[in-house]
Amino acid sequence: MYILGINAYHGDASAAIIKDGELITAVEEERFNRKKHCAGFPTVAIRYCLEAANISPDQLDHVGISRDPSAHLHKKILFSITRLPNLSGLISERLANAARLLDLRQELARALAVPAEFRAQFHKVEHHKAHMASCFLVSPFERAAILSIDGFGDFISTMWGVGEGAGIKVLGHVEYPHSVGIVYTATSQYLGFPKYGDEGKVMGLAPYGRSRYLEQFREIVRTDNGRFKLNLDYFRHHSEGVDMTWDEGSPTIGRIFSDKFVEAFGPARSAGEPLGSLHEDIAASLQARLEEVSFHILRQLHEQTRADQLCVAGGVAFNSVMNGKIPLHTPFRQVYLQPAAGDAGTAVGVCYYIYNILLQHPRSFVMEHAYTGPEFANGRIERVVKGSGLQYRELSNSELTWAAAQAIADGNIVGWFQGRMEFGPRALGNRSIVVDPRRAEMKDILNARIKKREPFRPFAPSILEERVGEYFEQTHPSPTMLMVHQVRKEKRDLIPAVTHVDGSGRLQTVSRNTNPIYHQLISDFEQLTGVPVVLNTSFNEDEPIVCTPEEALSCFQRTRMDVLFLGNYMLQR
Repeated sequence: MYILGINAYHGDASAAIIKDGELITAVEEERFNRKKHCAGFPTVAIRYCLEAANISPDQLDHVGISRDPSAHLHKKILFSITRLPNLSGLISERLANAARLLDLRQELARALAVPAEFRAQFHKVEHHKAHMASCFLVSPFERAAILSIDGFGDFISTMWGVGEGAGIKVLGHVEYPHSVGIVYTATSQYLGFPKYGDEGKVMGLAPYGRSRYLEQFREIVRTDNGRFKLNLDYFRHHSEGVDMTWDEGSPTIGRIFSDKFVEAFGPARSAGEPLGSLHEDIAASLQARLEEVSFHILRQLHEQTRADQLCVAGGVAFNSVMNGKIPLHTPFRQVYLQPAAGDAGTAVGVCYYIYNILLQHPRSFVMEHAYTGPEFANGRIERVVKGSGLQYRELSNSELTWAAAQAIADGNIVGWFQGRMEFGPRALGNRSIVVDPRRAEMKDILNARIKKREPFRPFAPSILEERVGEYFEQTHPSPTMLMVHQVRKEKRDLIPAVTHVDGSGRLQTVSRNTNPIYHQLISDFEQLTGVPVVLNTSFNEDEPIVCTPEEALSCFQRTRMDVLFLGNYMLQR
């Protein structure tokens, strides 16, 4: 049985395919068309899924999408009627967006250039139910509480419940226009970070400030009885509408914060203007309030479920600072986060919602890693290498990791391209740039030569999972780089390039079982230096993470990277 899951006309368009409950592949459209956070229909991703499964479209049994325009329809209509004079243009745009989802069969046929005569059954899965399925149904837990926390999807911003066996029970939700994701996006815009996905920059800025505006944010987001409501005076999305584009390119979102927000905090910062203590303190206050609200929901959810395990998904689940504090500030002891916790991951959620819930098959798959994308045979890599005009050496596996570790220890910037591409926004050791975390200057060198990132943004440590307790105050696994832990004080001077201003690190715990070659690289680096940690950042330069050997070589050649390890080949200038 083949099931295709799709996320379309939403941020991070993606596709996934499973066979008899086993995940074959999950990929984002942006990695193929090179448009960041691409929000159209994932045509190329779907074609790759079929290719990876080695099937034709008429062999699909089920196809689903993580949107259901009919969900909560009566509430949508009521909301629209009461605000029709101000929102008529916005409503027309939303209806046009929804219309593209009404006949998924036709959309898929157009994308694949085939007749719309599929034998597959077609399904629409409510957005947040797809999020919940994407984390619980592929988790290692038999029973767990579930939280999906996002901007909006199908008129809902937040949904929570409990999963047990192959079932999910929804226990509550928060409806439009109330959303902590919207608060974070609006404040990011106010702080001069207007692009889709810029919220992570604000999370990185927050440790530089003091939460002296926390009371104001408590006025903006109010909590009660395990829920929250926004003070809508601070926002425009519910009254005037906000322009949004969900077409083939990168998504855009118009200004969400209102004039009252400006009255409260002063003039908004324009992109590129200097950052001051005001901006740092607003970021710190926003982050603190997000954590308060989330932990308020989670404590109530624990009261309802009495579960020690928690699964989290949705765009807000990318807030790794919040995630790392969950075991410290709530009763939950274990947290599972799927690598593509945002909208891209709903493609996986759709597959398992259909397989486990609609078709009632027992669970049989655990998503232990993010390596679900394309990989490339030695023949193709060899052709790329030999056509590059660069000096190269072919190495055995043991020679490969040792040579890379030696290059890193010598202070080089190393491009590392191995195996299957990662699913989700984090490079986790297969499409990575790797450097020495002991050298404090490496942050500035990386930014000057390649990344061009704001200087306040931290870089991440990859650490051998068996050594986490020696370097971090928490030992909770973080294989998908979605948790921030405090670096032990006695180790901070040893790994300054991956220690943030508040002493934290957004770590990736690396397992020998899930990525043996990256684990060996770090082990070799430890043998050379005594430190079982490397600095890991994504293999890209203001673009989606590289997918193919050709893209890796191009990025290497146009930046000031020192060494490239492409499969078993070592290339130097």
